[in-house]
Amino acid sequence: MRKLAKNESRLLILFGAAVFVALNLFAVRAWLSHRAALDTAIASAESRLAAAESLMIAAEALSDAKDWIDQNPPPESSAEATSTDLLNSVRALAEKNNLKIAEETLLPSDQPGIAVLQAKINGPFAGVAELLFALQSPTAWRSIAKMAIRSDSEPPNVVVDMEIRQHYRSAATGAEPVQP
Repeated sequence: MRKLAKNESRLLILFGAAVFVALNLFAVRAWLSHRAALDTAIASAESRLAAAESLMIAAEALSDAKDWIDQNPPPESSAEATSTDLLNSVRALAEKNNLKIAEETLLPSDQPGIAVLQAKINGPFAGVAELLFALQSPTAWRSIAKMAIRSDSEPPNVVVDMEIRQHYRSAATGAEPVQP
């Protein structure tokens, strides 16, 4: 083999340095790509951990509610009896609070274990407030799903449109109600 000339050896050194720099740039790029993927995986794991922790906190918070529900189950009844009881109790509460029921309609429920009553009630605001408190007693298993209050033509009176839901367990199947 012949000895390389001075220019050829410089060119060989430059070529070797260029290859070395190119390989190092590829290595740095691969390392940065791996690091970004690792950062993404860590962020995803932290997110899943935070979600799991929040679910555990929610489960702990709801355990008292579950215990209460187990101790105070909804009444066992049929759909017709529950609807009738709901209608009669709303009428009685309205009469007790000097309110007038303008309209009342029993609606079909989209969920089993719930009776639905849509009512339009007129009267003084104080009576409506007392009615709302009486309707939503926890042990009564009733809730107000929708409600709109507007002023009546007589100033101290209001008109309330509301949808009242009564939860119950089916007497035939003993099925648990769907929670609101």
